[in-house]
Order: sequence, then structure tokens, then C-alpha cells
Amino acid sequence: MSGGQNKIWIGFDVGKESFSAAVDQLKNTGKDKVTSLLCRNFKRTPVGVEQFFDWVKNLLYDQEPHIVMETTGCYSQHLADWITQSHPEISITIENARKIHAYIESLNLPHKTDKTDAQAIARFGTERQPEPTNRPSQTIMILRELSRERTALIKARVDLQNRRDSIISPVVRKINAQTLAALTMQIEKIEKEIKACVVADEELLTEVHIMTTMPGVSFISAYSILAEIGSLKQYSAKELSAISGLAPRIKQSGSSVDYSFMSRRSSGRLRQILYLDSVPGLPKIPSLQDFYQRLIAKGKTKMTVRCACMRKMLLMLRSMVVHNTPFDENFLKNHQKVFDF
Repeated sequence: MSGGQNKIWIGFDVGKESFSAAVDQLKNTGKDKVTSLLCRNFKRTPVGVEQFFDWVKNLLYDQEPHIVMETTGCYSQHLADWITQSHPEISITIENARKIHAYIESLNLPHKTDKTDAQAIARFGTERQPEPTNRPSQTIMILRELSRERTALIKARVDLQNRRDSIISPVVRKINAQTLAALTMQIEKIEKEIKACVVADEELLTEVHIMTTMPGVSFISAYSILAEIGSLKQYSAKELSAISGLAPRIKQSGSSVDYSFMSRRSSGRLRQILYLDSVPGLPKIPSLQDFYQRLIAKGKTKMTVRCACMRKMLLMLRSMVVHNTPFDENFLKNHQKVFDF
């Protein structure tokens, strides 16, 4: 990466209440040992963020600071938001936790503490030079929260409905009915908020409208997919295949029989949505039906073939959105190279 010598990487180990920050400074004598990097702990609050910048400003000199942290759900997201609000010029990378974990394991450090994790993450930045993370838009983040809350409420409602017939006590039966009614009301309220959120964003609404022209893809499915991964336009076909977790991963060692399996390196919710869409959609899309039968004829298991079709559906949706064209079999045949590689 160009200009890498002028960068100084700062690793964050983020917790619920606090975060540890370590600075990896390149010196004339070379790189320090990981465990000797400067490190300090701060409260995970806006005030703590400002205290961190007060501490680090004397260490930066003319170097460009880049912060790297691993994904820790809302904790890392909130911290990144506070930094962006007060210091928008700072580049932030929120890296996959599995990748960070593998890197820390490779260092074979004698101890595992918040401090050593922050130091190792800072060295990860220096060595790997990860790109800054593109944060989702505010609309997508709100839509994601609404979508996931709706799913959680529906699951709670189904659990209560399944228990309803086995309840003997009249008091418990009444409480069950009241809770079900309250959950239904909240679900309807969230669905109204979701529709308002989608309608208010013209680009998002256009994408949802195009996606729903594909058989099997409902309004709920369309916005749920976008809520999980954002606009499909931002990805290439290979990037989208990888981020879906549906791309095959090959495993081979020496003379052992090599085989492939689904990588699963993504949101499980995305694969769940695509699975539910593929059930009604597959029989209505001739090209997918032919694809399904070809793989079955090759001896693939039904679940393997189903996952391949789910991946193909997602790439078809991307092609439709990129070309701003509703579902059409002839169009998809003419643009086969866009989603088949």
C-alpha cells in the first residue's frame, strides 16, 4: 500500500465497559516486540475517546493514524461512531474476528489479556495494512435493527403459540393470549416502521422493487437481504459470492481426498432468507431448475445443490439491480457471465 511508511497503526481491544489501545511505532532500530508496545486502557464512552486522543496525539508526530479493531457487535460499532463524529479524518478498520484471532494465535504470545490483544491487533495493522471499513448508511443500520427485532419478536410469538394448546391453567392461558396480542401489535408497529424506512430512501426502494420481481422474493425478503449486506451494487459477483458464505471452500492435504464445503463466512440470516426464497422460487425459474437438475445428475447432495442455487439466486438479484432491470429469463441468459464464474 502506498504511503505505508507514514502510517501509524493503533490496535483496539474493545470490551463492554472499556477498550485497550496499543500504538505500534516504527523506529530506526526496527519494530519493537509486540508485548513492549505502548498500551493504555480507556472507558468505552465519548469522554474516553477524547482521553485516548489526548494521550495519543504526542505519539503521532507527522504520521497518519489508522485504527484497527475486531468485530465485537455493537461495542465496536458505537466506538467507531464516536471516533467518526469527533475525528472524521481518522481511518478505521473493523476486521473479521476470526482473522484477528488466527493472527494472535500465530504470534504464540505467553499470555492473553486485553493489553496483549490490543498490542497484537496493532501489529496486525502494521503487517497486514487492512483497508478502512466502509460503514453502512444510517438507513441500512436502522433497517437492520428493525429487521432483526421483527425476527426476534416473531420467534417469541411462535414459541408462545406452540405452548398454547398444552396450557391447563386458565390464568396462564389468559397471560399467554395477552402476550401474544401484545407481540402481534409490536410486530405490526415494526413492519410499519420498516415500510416507512424503505419508502423514505429512493435508492433503497428502487432496489427492493426490482428484487421483488424475481419469483420467490417478497418485500420482506428483499429488505432483509439489503439490511444484512447493504446495496447489492457495491459488490462484484465474486465479492458477493464470498460475503454470502455460500461460496465453496476446498480442503485438500497431500494424498488425502480433497473435497469442498460451504464456507459459512457471513451472516447466517442471509443464508436463511435465501433458503426460504429458493423454496418457492426455484420451481418458477427455468434456468435455476436446469441448474438444479444438472448438479443432481452429477451426484451432488440435495442440500449442496440447494446452496448452489441460493448463491445463483443472489447473483441474479445483483445482476438485476446493477442493470436496473426487473426479472426476465432472457435478460439473465444474455448476462450469464455477470453471475456465473
